[in-house]
Amino acid sequence: MIVRHDVDLETIGEVADLPPDSSPIQLGTEGALDGRAFTVIGRIVYEYADGGWNEWHLAYADGTSGWLSDAQLEYAVSSHVAPTRPLPFTTGLRVGLGYSWGDVPLQVSTITTARYKGVEGELPFEFWGKDQLTFADLRGHDATFGTIDYSGATPLLFIGRFVSFDELHLRNLRTFDDEDRSRGMRGFNCANCGAAVELRALAHTRAVACTSCGAVLDARDRNVTILQSAEARQSIVPLIPLGTRGTWHGQPYDVIGFQQRSVTVDGARYAWDEYVLFNRYHGFRYLTNYNGHWNDVDVVRELPTVTSTGSRPTMSRGNVEFKHFQHAVARTDFVLGEFPWRVKVGETVVTDDYVAPPLLLSSEGTTGERTWSLGTYTEPAAIASAFVPSLSLPRPVGVFANQPNPWTAKSRALWRTWRWLAVLILALFVYRQMMSAEATILEQSYTYTPGAAEASFVTPPFTIVKSGTVDISIEAHLQNSWVGYDIALIDLGSGTAYNVATEVSYYFGEDQGERWTEGSTRADRLLPKLPAGQYYLRVEPEGPVNGPVVPYTIRIRRDVPLMFPYVLAFLAITIRPVWVALRRLGFEVTRDAESDYGSSGDDDDDDDDD
Repeated sequence: MIVRHDVDLETIGEVADLPPDSSPIQLGTEGALDGRAFTVIGRIVYEYADGGWNEWHLAYADGTSGWLSDAQLEYAVSSHVAPTRPLPFTTGLRVGLGYSWGDVPLQVSTITTARYKGVEGELPFEFWGKDQLTFADLRGHDATFGTIDYSGATPLLFIGRFVSFDELHLRNLRTFDDEDRSRGMRGFNCANCGAAVELRALAHTRAVACTSCGAVLDARDRNVTILQSAEARQSIVPLIPLGTRGTWHGQPYDVIGFQQRSVTVDGARYAWDEYVLFNRYHGFRYLTNYNGHWNDVDVVRELPTVTSTGSRPTMSRGNVEFKHFQHAVARTDFVLGEFPWRVKVGETVVTDDYVAPPLLLSSEGTTGERTWSLGTYTEPAAIASAFVPSLSLPRPVGVFANQPNPWTAKSRALWRTWRWLAVLILALFVYRQMMSAEATILEQSYTYTPGAAEASFVTPPFTIVKSGTVDISIEAHLQNSWVGYDIALIDLGSGTAYNVATEVSYYFGEDQGERWTEGSTRADRLLPKLPAGQYYLRVEPEGPVNGPVVPYTIRIRRDVPLMFPYVLAFLAITIRPVWVALRRLGFEVTRDAESDYGSSGDDDDDDDDD
């Protein structure tokens, strides 16, 4: 049995009673992870400047033990392991520092200086009342979680992974009664204006901004100290009232906090709203709104992978690649309600946004922490339906970073259809080429002599056996000259004449050592459709008076395939896909105009419909 050895008078005097807590886990809670059953038998409560967390001691059914970290309902399970390489010294710790456990690459994501706040149950070691416990949290690309514990003489390494509440299959959870609510400071009066302040997330709330005066209060302090006086010059009324409960992702969520943040780019301020959502078991998530564009935001547990550091960096998460969109410094301008961190008006963080519509991968960094979140573009109607069905939220204005391109699906569908139609047109054209007779029904040779008394003549009669196309071609043996032909194709039966005019001209020479040619010794005229019958040609050739004698051949073929209908059909099916593709491209250009890459024009976004 694992036994707690540290219950002595000296220690009890240094460590406070367990603070109010809203975790659904308690001693005796049972669960299973990856087929391994466990029971919660102990707990350590840590506190640091901006919050706190629980470390639940787990006893597995196979006799081993581990830890379940519960930080504002974000869960991670880990166990003590032997380092496969030396652990970094505290003096070299920094956010972003790489460390590998075996072949698993990890990165320091958070450095925390904390202290013991309380303990209960069975623990596998003695503890001391210390105020300076340093922890370095590690994250991997596959939700691997790690902690380096520097509280002892020798640092300890704990490795595990982030888990969801549902993955733990917990039983015997805590039920919340009035006593729990009271211990968790269900409500108090604002130390600044005296207005009643209600807490919905109870002990998960680190700071609360009074809805009456805007003062930011320390929700962990039973004396309700003022962290910050009202800093905002004007009050902002959230579109979704605080206290609203809605069903989101199949779970009830309360809207408990609201803040407005902004970035300043080229002297222009861009502000957006953020709503804090809370569920007693599933924790916190967020809704953001910029000009009517909403995002559903959740914390990312897996460390994204850097796939490119070129002119436009990219990150990947799973099979999704995100392009860098904007680097900025975000400032908190207005706060209202409850927050799981020590929020303050005027605080700033460095942000980087990466987009893969409809997803938005964002990082926020300070010197001690870098967090990642994933936003999903959400239509205002879905937000309203979940939280305020009676409210019609404003329509989006402009194009947002991760807004799905409304022309993409239509463009791809049109190009798919275009490919099928193009193949069909090509097949019909090939079939026509293969099936056409292209039969020669007249071929006669003549000579044009300039200045001859009667240059015009008629050809012998010929028969067009089937209605269809007729091609008249003339091939003349001339050099640096021309001959024009007025041709009448006359139907012997009806006397109808079909007139055709053409010219054969061919020139060549040499200019500054380079040979050139112009024109051709052959001319073709294709008549699209003639009725069957007997015909003859009346030909009137005409050339330069002092030109050469020109021998030429007239050839008539029937049932010659036409290219024009197929070209026309091809153009007809191409116009709309091209128009939609241009609209799609215009949407992307508008999107990128808001990014760090709008003016450089180096966006490598292809418009590949494949």
